[in-house]
Amino acid sequence: MTHATLDGKTAVVTGGGRGIGRSVALGLAEEGMHLVLAARSEDEIEVAAEEIRDGGGEALAVPTDVTDTDDVTRLFERARERFGQVDLLVNNAGTNASGKLWELSDEAWERVVDVNLNGAFRCAREALAGGMVERGEGTIVNMSSLTGKVGFAGTSAYGASKHGLQGLTNTLAKELKDTDIRVSTVCPGQVATDLTDDIAEVDRLEAEDVTDIVVFLATRPAGVYVPEVVAVPPDSIPVVYH
Repeated sequence: MTHATLDGKTAVVTGGGRGIGRSVALGLAEEGMHLVLAARSEDEIEVAAEEIRDGGGEALAVPTDVTDTDDVTRLFERARERFGQVDLLVNNAGTNASGKLWELSDEAWERVVDVNLNGAFRCAREALAGGMVERGEGTIVNMSSLTGKVGFAGTSAYGASKHGLQGLTNTLAKELKDTDIRVSTVCPGQVATDLTDDIAEVDRLEAEDVTDIVVFLATRPAGVYVPEVVAVPPDSIPVVYH
């Protein structure tokens, strides 16, 4: 089987201004991809886009709130206007609301689900309807979490949204089984980012570890189905789930 090449293709990365998203964007640019970076913070994604351009790549920063359908539509319109088509979507935008279930407000719960799950739905729908289905090819990588598989106290909204993202991925893969559109989730353990700075110290992955997985998923042969990749530090206690 021939592995796909990423050179000259286009990726949309949500949450692309910092942490995992920024690392993924820079890693894909090193593979020769054109990058469209999306996040609510225009300053962050513009800095990341400028870094890509300074390295000789092409990048477009598009301020986007993935909870707003019009914003998501505009994001993909801008991507297609600039680069012609979207070949890879990395649904990485995410947020959290800490606290036990009975401590969460409706607003906190709904915000987490709307960003982490509904945002991925909106972006995937636009990527598929806007070209991938017609071409019969493309790649969608949904950034889930180990929390979505095993659950951790104080993360009920986050865990539910990430578990839902895995269900969305599995269903979408079946809907697209007769095409060369590949859909996968990445389920990392705790990654060293700004989002985890205030969490108790444990063995952590680096953002670059997750980047390597995304590149692997984007370049694997179209006929090879990888529904999910669970990534934990090598010295962690083995993960057991039912």
